[in-house]
Amino acid sequence: IEGSFGSKVKADDIYNYNVTVKAGEIRQKVFKGFGKACHTLYKFDSLPELSFARILEQDSDVEKWLRPAPKQFNIYWGKSRQNYEPDFVVETADKIYMVEVKAKGEISTPEVQEKGRAGAEYCRIVSEWSERNSGKSWEYAIVADKSIQPNSSFRYLVDTRSPLEICADEQATQTN
Repeated sequence: IEGSFGSKVKADDIYNYNVTVKAGEIRQKVFKGFGKACHTLYKFDSLPELSFARILEQDSDVEKWLRPAPKQFNIYWGKSRQNYEPDFVVETADKIYMVEVKAKGEISTPEVQEKGRAGAEYCRIVSEWSERNSGKSWEYAIVADKSIQPNSSFRYLVDTRSPLEICADEQATQTN
């Protein structure tokens, strides 16, 4: 597992992940205190990402999770073959999920859909390999920021994706 980020931080710049933070301050802070995460410190790009991490920490169905390091997966999308870095990888008892947290209004954009197809294809290939080697299957999910509430469960967020998000997953599977 690659390190989550390469920045050096001072001890007084590290905050417990349960602290109240203004949305505009998220990118400047480093968070600690995780029990299920694969790293001790994480940075987040948005308040919904931090809120999602809080849900992962409290959900009994989640065994462990991580925020992948840059280029950890080497997933490429689009004609220009840009690198795609998913927001989270989440492991449950029966499956591993690659999860992207996105603003509801951005989900239908061509860029997000293209990244979604690339992520779903990656999960399909890894699942095939995993099945041959007695491992867990992988699934791709885009979670809308507005659906992330403090009382949400991980399973609820994955199971209630909008038809558009499910369509993106199915399209990726059907084109292969």
